[in-house]
Amino acid sequence: MITWYLARGSGLAALVLLSVATGLGAVTSRRGSTGRRAVVDAAGRRYLVQYLHRATAGLGLVTLALHLVAILSDSYAGVGWQGALVPFTSGYRPGWVALGSIAAYLFVGVAVLGLARGRMAAGPGGARVWRGLHSLAYAGWLAALWHGFVTGSDSEVGWVRLLYVGCLVAVLGCVAARVAQPRRRDAAGRFAAAPRATTPLSPVSTVPSPRGALR
Repeated sequence: MITWYLARGSGLAALVLLSVATGLGAVTSRRGSTGRRAVVDAAGRRYLVQYLHRATAGLGLVTLALHLVAILSDSYAGVGWQGALVPFTSGYRPGWVALGSIAAYLFVGVAVLGLARGRMAAGPGGARVWRGLHSLAYAGWLAALWHGFVTGSDSEVGWVRLLYVGCLVAVLGCVAARVAQPRRRDAAGRFAAAPRATTPLSPVSTVPSPRGALR
């Protein structure tokens, strides 16, 4: 019974962490405010959000691995190594368990893509391909949410249902905030596009003062 509690607890914790990571990933790509100081401030906030996005994603994958180990350690679960690694082969609800396996593969793949961002997104074309592949995290999150809600033995518990609803609302809210604004321009591009001052720094030196005005 302890193993089953560990499996369910780690599964819920992984869902929360990966939901936070998915929502932060959507918020990171929002368009910032214009203006040089605003761009600098936005860059600092974006760096912090990206750090939290990666940290929660890493913790979510670790917790997901703990969930998998706990499920496989429970002899009453009826999943087995083949059922966990090969979709639709589980002895317990093969279709819904397959959603969890697919979600795990998607999240691991997206994490590997995140590590390869520096090479893949070096050019504009590569950046578009990388963003498209990285967006598979949304499919993985949705599969994980549905997997937990359908296969979870505690999905009928009130606070667990509220947890699922909270994850759903949080991620959809972040995605809606991202879609509502166009893509944020690069900070370097904003500085380059900003108009330069045409007036000299010391206008006093260019305007002749009347004779005797300084006396």
